Amino acid sequence: MNMVVSNQDKTFPLWQEFANELEAASNGTLKVEIFPSEGLGKTVDMIDAISRGAPILQDSDPSHLSNYVPDFAVFMAPYLIKEPGDIEQAWNSELVAELEAQLAEKGLHVVTLVYFGTRHLLSDREVDTRADTAGMKIRNAPTKMWNEVSRVLGGNPTNTAWSEAYSALEQGVADGVESPLSLLYSSKIYETRPHISLTGHLVATTSIIMSQQVYDNLPEDAKKALDTVGRAEPAKRVPAIQALEAEFRTTLENEGIIFNDVDKSEFIETAATVPASFPEWSPGLYERMLAAIQ
Repeated sequence: MNMVVSNQDKTFPLWQEFANELEAASNGTLKVEIFPSEGLGKTVDMIDAISRGAPILQDSDPSHLSNYVPDFAVFMAPYLIKEPGDIEQAWNSELVAELEAQLAEKGLHVVTLVYFGTRHLLSDREVDTRADTAGMKIRNAPTKMWNEVSRVLGGNPTNTAWSEAYSALEQGVADGVESPLSLLYSSKIYETRPHISLTGHLVATTSIIMSQQVYDNLPEDAKKALDTVGRAEPAKRVPAIQALEAEFRTTLENEGIIFNDVDKSEFIETAATVPASFPEWSPGLYERMLAAIQ
């Protein structure tokens, strides 16, 4: 199992437990070894290999899956998913079953889909309303949806790789960055700015995927383990991640970071315009996802 997170990341033990549960449930038909910090290779390369039949498990956020099925990007639409529990509800929906069927045609199979963390805004100022971000250069990854996220937040999208985010903030190339508290802390990016405004603009997901071809050829015990353990993981992951988020907030406050609540009304109003930027989405996709999680 190739993972982006390092073995020092606080979520790493959760993935170790997941791997152990897969093995235990498989009656000896599965052996799962974890390679942290992309030890087998870069995520994009691994997903490509998996789609062609490589026997690898890989963590993947929806942006990678949307390279194969564009509609998966709806999971990243700001303010669409409102609560961590919505993720499991979405995964169990007819809509996402359709998306998974399309993904299977591209050679990919979703083992689990879980809560990753809620993203907030780190910047040089207290952001109370959307007006407070006017002119703010917000660092984001160089993709269409991430540019939309920064637009919804009211700032100017500033494209830099995550590995360059610290220096971009330090040098003034960017004024702010949005991220879950876990990454703001582990990357030490919090050292560059004093304020975290609780925009909560994205209840983020991550998944574990594997080759559909490999899955189809596994013994029944292995398939059952992947299905059972994978489907049980979302409900377990929510309280575990929420506990870590509370821990990270306390740690960041002890480091001098100032947290503030936000009036989200204008952010949410602007977020409703995001689907218009994605004509490649299936008709009614956004509305169907809303209905799936209500």
